[in-house]
Amino acid sequence: MSNTLKSNTLVDRMQSNWSGGFHFGNPQEVDNIHSKTLPLMVVNTPQMSISTESWEKNRILQNANWTISVYDNLPSTYNVTDDLKILEFWDTMEDDVLKWLYDWFYYYTMIDAELVMTSPIQITRLKESSNDRLLSLKITFGINYFRYCRTI
Repeated sequence: MSNTLKSNTLVDRMQSNWSGGFHFGNPQEVDNIHSKTLPLMVVNTPQMSISTESWEKNRILQNANWTISVYDNLPSTYNVTDDLKILEFWDTMEDDVLKWLYDWFYYYTMIDAELVMTSPIQITRLKESSNDRLLSLKITFGINYFRYCRTI
């Protein structure tokens, strides 16, 4: 059986793998963070469910659906009406997020914890997000992991 995990340890590792600002909470709270370190990652509280089949087998297999938003300013050398430059900037943001997600996910294979992706990674690009006219990415994905295993 693999190591068990809890959501707080997953979020701690998310934060330690991210090189910019980090906030665990809700997207509407971004407007209240006045001294943002960019790029800013906001990890929302995950939606959780537990398989009843695994419950009957004396283990808790938790399914967590995560929503993460990453915010950044367009560099001052970019023109806000130059959609190709904005597209290039989004591509760079996306590359950074995918590298972060890959590093975060594969860390758990090194410590013998089993994470299984249960849904495709979906990325939505948003222009002029929040009150600060930021560019952002909204990333959603689902994972399964063992939260508890009872020894009989």
